[in-house]
Order: sequence, then structure tokens, then C-alpha cells
Amino acid sequence: MSPPLSPCGAIVRRDDPDRFLCALFAPEAAREALFTLYAFNAALAGVRDAVTEPTLGLIRLQWWRETVAEASHGRFRRHEVADPLGRLIAQKGFDPALFDAVITAREAEFAEEGIPDPPALEAYAAGTAGGLMRLALAVLGAETPAALSAARYAGTVYGLAGILRAAPVAAARGRTLLPRALLRREGTRLADLARRPAGEGVRRVVRAIVELADSHAATLRGLLPEVPRAALPALLPAALGVRTLGRLRGAGFDPGDARVAGPRLGAQWAVARMAWTGRV
Repeated sequence: MSPPLSPCGAIVRRDDPDRFLCALFAPEAAREALFTLYAFNAALAGVRDAVTEPTLGLIRLQWWRETVAEASHGRFRRHEVADPLGRLIAQKGFDPALFDAVITAREAEFAEEGIPDPPALEAYAAGTAGGLMRLALAVLGAETPAALSAARYAGTVYGLAGILRAAPVAAARGRTLLPRALLRREGTRLADLARRPAGEGVRRVVRAIVELADSHAATLRGLLPEVPRAALPALLPAALGVRTLGRLRGAGFDPGDARVAGPRLGAQWAVARMAWTGRV
């Protein structure tokens, strides 16, 4: 019988089922550390929905930045995620700058003008999802040059796919991470992203981001043969990103189409296949 999940493990299972699934393919000795990292990320991701003003969101991000800095000096905050995160940082001797980079990348979510263009969106995905993969590689002791490079591309693929998948829900809440320049070019407004079925403008926007993500996936495929197997658990979310891109194409680039999510069993198979073969 499996032992009960830790608080961080339970948070990840509830708030980030994709990464929870991927963590299960890591060695058991590393799994709790990954749960702690992913719970930290879930806390960061939840800030935008928890605040009513951008300034309040930036204050919460600063709290996490200070939490990491204090942990590097052996001081731990009493919090269900901050405490185990701080102890992990102290135990592993992690560079706080790696965490700071992930936190700083999240600041783009609070910019009043939104994300300006596709390169800025790529940087956001690489900094958030890719930065988290960089930390996961450190947990796994698999920070080879090929693995570090792969983490950037794998994170960008997963990050971009996730933004597309969440676009209708975010738009219904009055937000979007899709590039403003691209939306303007296609004559697409925020309200259009929440409509069912998606209009042609929305489909063109989504198609442009899918093609951008596909280019990163192609680069990742070229890198994976050089990546040690020990690094693969950190990169497994890329399999889910690639799967989402394929399903978006099958749905005619409509992010609100029910076919985009697909059956959970298919997601499990995509992750297992990458874990076994080292290919995506």
C-alpha cells in the first residue's frame, strides 16, 4: 500500500495533475522534492486568481522571493509550502537565483499592457515552465548541458500549449496571456477568446502559437538523444504539451473544443511513452 501523500504532494495532485503524473515517473527518492517544487509553482500560478489588483500580485511574488532568500540562510517560514521549500533549498544548497528567475518570469502576468508579442510569450513560457524544469533537473542531479538546453525548449512547448489550453477560461475572467500584437493583427478581442465555437480570428491566433510551439518541439526532439535518462522525469511535461498541440490541430485550432483535453488515459500514455523511449 502506498504511503499517504505529503501536503505538497496533495497540493500538486489537486492543482497540477499534469506534473503530479510526471513526478510519478521519477525515482521514489526524488519524488517528494519534485512535489515540493511543483507545489511552489502551483502557489505562484495561483496568485493571479487570488488578487484583485496587479500590485497585490507583485507583493505576493515578493513574499516568495524573500522566502527563498531567507531559506538560503537557514530561516524557514511557517507555511505548508514555504517551510518544506525552504528546507529543500537549504538541504540541496540550491542557488536562490534559479527560484528568483521563475518568480520574476511570473511578473509578466501582472503587466497592465499584457504580453506584447510572440517573443515575449516565448520568454514567459521558457522562464516559468522551463525554469521549473531547470530546478527539477537539479533535484534529479541531471544538469548536463544537453539536459539544460532541452529544459528550455521542453518548458517552452509545455508553457505555450498550456496557455492555449487555458485561453478560453482566462478570457472569461477578463485576462489573456496571448500576445497583444498578434490579437490586434488578427482583429481579435478578449471577448472573442471566450466564445464557442471560436471565430476565424481566434483560430488564426491559436494556429500561429501552435506553429511557434512546434518549432520548439522540433528542436527538443533533436536534443533528446543526448539527454541522460536520469533527466527525463523533469522533461516529461513536454509530452503533454506536444499532445495538446496535436489535439488543437485536430480541433481546427479552437481552444475551447472538448477534443483539446481528450481522455486522461491518453495523457498518461503520452507521458509513459516518453519516459520509456526518451522521445516526444
